[in-house]
Amino acid sequence: MKYVGIYWLLFAPMIKKSIRTRFGASLAERSIREGKKEYRRLLSRADDLGPGNPMASNAYFAYVFAAAWLGSGRKITPEEMALVMTDVLESKLLRTVFGMTDLNRQPKKWYRDMKKYEAWFKKHGKDYPVNWHIHFDESRHRDGSFYYFTRCPICEFCRREGIAELMPALCSTDEVMVRLQHGRLFREHTIANGDDICDYWIVGDRVKDKE
Repeated sequence: MKYVGIYWLLFAPMIKKSIRTRFGASLAERSIREGKKEYRRLLSRADDLGPGNPMASNAYFAYVFAAAWLGSGRKITPEEMALVMTDVLESKLLRTVFGMTDLNRQPKKWYRDMKKYEAWFKKHGKDYPVNWHIHFDESRHRDGSFYYFTRCPICEFCRREGIAELMPALCSTDEVMVRLQHGRLFREHTIANGDDICDYWIVGDRVKDKE
């Protein structure tokens, strides 16, 4: 993947603050100092997801956290790293950004976003095959957005890099992001846990008797 530094510049200070609070200043300093190097290394080995890919930011986001975790020398457990990720997502800045979306008022937002990705992949997928493979089943649910992936490049890369143990923590950020958008995520399967699919059913948090 092309190196893009803005993700590290944005998230590294938040990650450092969380690690310092939870595990001490020394480990926080090491995680960020070494993590910056790891971030470049990870991106240099990661598959190119293609220019203009609307899902590429997910990979950059994931690799920032993976880099900080590697920078710690894996002294932070994956479960503890999930807490760090939650701290970052629930920071004042990101709560404000995500809170601008209300899935009760925009119940099909995720569906529309994923349709944009589907259109991008239909156009560019042959050139960049190592990507998310997305599917829709509009008969499954009336409320909210439902879709699923049968391929995840982040999961494949983490397995190849020998850091698959971090994947459940990375997957857990989906629930947090949806919650901050005033929604709920219902999921039965994840590729990271050995399933064939990652499924997403996302509804507003005020929806009752969802279908």
